[in-house]
Amino acid sequence: MGVTRAYRRISLDTAKSGSIAKQTERISAAEVVAGREVDAIEWYADESVSGSKVPFAGRPDGARLMADLGSGDRVVVTKIDRAARNVLDLLNIVKQIEAAGATVHFVDDKIDTEGPMGRFILTIIAAIAELEAGIIAERRRDSLESFKTQGRHAVGKAPFGFKSVGNPDGRGLVIVLDPDAAPRLREAIGRVMDGESQNAVRQSIGMSKTGFHKLLHNPRLAGMTPDGEGVVTVDGIPRIDPNAALLSMSEWRALRDFLGEPDKKWSRTDGIGAALSCKVCGGRLYKNVSKSKNKTTGRTHDTYVCRKAKHAPGENAPSIICHRADEYVESKFLGLFGDRRAMLAAVVDEDAARLEAVSAAQVRLQEAQRRFAAAATETDEEEALTALREAKRALGKAEQMPARRTTKIEDSGRTVAEVWADADSNERVRLLTRAGRWVLDFGRGSAESRISLEPDDLLTELLTREVGSYIDVGGLMI
Repeated sequence: MGVTRAYRRISLDTAKSGSIAKQTERISAAEVVAGREVDAIEWYADESVSGSKVPFAGRPDGARLMADLGSGDRVVVTKIDRAARNVLDLLNIVKQIEAAGATVHFVDDKIDTEGPMGRFILTIIAAIAELEAGIIAERRRDSLESFKTQGRHAVGKAPFGFKSVGNPDGRGLVIVLDPDAAPRLREAIGRVMDGESQNAVRQSIGMSKTGFHKLLHNPRLAGMTPDGEGVVTVDGIPRIDPNAALLSMSEWRALRDFLGEPDKKWSRTDGIGAALSCKVCGGRLYKNVSKSKNKTTGRTHDTYVCRKAKHAPGENAPSIICHRADEYVESKFLGLFGDRRAMLAAVVDEDAARLEAVSAAQVRLQEAQRRFAAAATETDEEEALTALREAKRALGKAEQMPARRTTKIEDSGRTVAEVWADADSNERVRLLTRAGRWVLDFGRGSAESRISLEPDDLLTELLTREVGSYIDVGGLMI
């Protein structure tokens, strides 16, 4: 005589699925009614396991049951959906059980596989259950699409810096800025844009590496709703909720451009690499950090190097030891400008409207291009092409908006040398680039023989336009 093997499963402990305890009660009661000994039952249970995502043989106790199965055994389950969620998996389970010389019984469905009629009914019921699951999934997808179009929040936790609240205009939830976390997130994004490592920034706000990376690429930062690889659009125009936007469209584009730069094994922030230009391509240099040190001086052999993104294949790039370049450039710069007045430039930007319009149009164009590339039918392609043309026209119109910007120059009351002494690496780079381009050439000679300054024409005009007892040396705009 075979063994009765009872299988139970739940993905979530709900009234619909029934807890493990409730499934045990139903199976035990059915065995008592049938005149069988409950104490002789071998029990198997898979908890927090999805029936639709994990096949029976891939579940811990499902696999154990199959391994224990012998001729004459009876496998008892409360309902079909506790064993399988699709026809193929169900038929595979039944086939394997019968191949072992055993049978399967579904208590609540009153089905067993001891005869051909039972197997037939089992197949029909499983097919109907699979159809129902497909219809439910399709309705869920349609609901999610509707939620996205309306700007409502359907599933998942709101990203850091945001929170979900009741929709003031109707049913469901909407995403809004979290008054406590949003300022912290905006500050964190600013630190990243200033060159601080993402790892240091995300640790300071308690986020995981993956979570922070995804958040920086999340269009919700600009009030848009994610939709796969793109964003939700209405008539081809990205749907934007200004009340849920942490960044303006121009800030979002700037962040996207910043994050889109290629990964580098060298540092962006340390030293004056950003102020040095490659003689070959004109690109900025980066600090390549070395672990080796000079045994005499104790200095590392860090170098400024061009990453050769614009070089021809096989073309070399100039490099120089960092401390040699730092010492020469500082000496040269302060010798030329250290005694000059540090001038402050106050820029009054009245171009915000145009920048916002251009950024929004760029996002619209990008989304239209994505939809055109993904078009599966001629109708979809024609609609996408129309949206693409409209997006291009919108971008052209935005770019033609008049720009208004004025600059007011004032004396800071300090010398350039005084400002330099208090400046960090980034601020010193800005000072150096005010003077012009510092170009690094090939060779093994001294820094003086390899680094040349190409002065800025506007700087020359500023330095020579004023004459007087105190201001006879002109000034440098910082």
